[in-house]
Parts: sequence; C-alpha cells; structure tokens
Amino acid sequence: MKGNLKFNVMLIIITLIIVVGCSNDSNRAIDSKGDSAQTVVENYFKYKNEKNKEKLLTTLAEHFNAPNVVWGFDNLNITKIINIEEEKDGKFKEGYLHNGRGRTNGTTENNLKVYKVKYEVNYKNDGVGPQDSGTYDWWYFVIRKDENSPWFIDDMGV
Repeated sequence: MKGNLKFNVMLIIITLIIVVGCSNDSNRAIDSKGDSAQTVVENYFKYKNEKNKEKLLTTLAEHFNAPNVVWGFDNLNITKIINIEEEKDGKFKEGYLHNGRGRTNGTTENNLKVYKVKYEVNYKNDGVGPQDSGTYDWWYFVIRKDENSPWFIDDMGV
C-alpha cells in the first residue's frame, strides 16, 4: 500500500512538472515572438554591434541598401539599448504618416509602430561621425506592407 501511495504521489508530481513545464514553454514561445516589430529594433542594435551589414539590412527598409550609406563600423566600439518602449503618443505616428516617409510609401496606421529607444554608443574616435559617444533618445519607425508581412525599420532619428 505504501509503495502504491509513493508511486501515485511521484506520478502526480511528475505530471505537475510536465504541465507547468509545457505551460512555461508555451509562454516563452509567445514572449519570444512577443512584439516582432520591437524585435526588429533589438536585432538592429545586435547586428550593428556585430558589424554585420548583411544581417543589419534584414532589419531595415530597402532604401537603406544604397551605395551612399556609410555604416561607420570601423569607428564603432559598441552600442547598446538602455531602454526601449513603444511610443503611445499618436502625434509621432501622425507625423510619420502625414509629413514623413509614410506620406509617400503608403504605410497605414495599422502597419506602423514607433519605438522610443534610449541607447548608449561608444566610438573609437569622436567627431568623426554624425554623433559622438554618449547616450541618446531616438525614435524608430517600424513598418510592414500588410499584416502578413515582416516589419522593417523605415526611419529613425530625434
């Protein structure tokens, strides 16, 4: 009888572990997908640090793949996100859609997300590029063609 009780208790514990483990795995899958537009911005910083132009271009709209774009990898030590959050003030979306690139590329409000990113960047030599080493707040405008399309950074800046 005691053997059966121990077996049943172990069976219940194992079942609970499996259920909780599966539940956490499914939550992790949702979390890892999370906001794929935000993931694009995070990957942008990751690939910039790796100085990997090919992967960096997978996060950017096609107009960034131009011969006159200067990547500045040779002067970059590191850049890292301090904070990233979706910008909830509708004026940023409105500005992009009516006065920015959205005016000409046909982006709709449903296919646009704006992120305020506080990041730190460190360069080997300051005064060489468009900004010096320091901490900055920039907005990243992430778009997609439709609900089934991938997200890309279309514009960024202060």
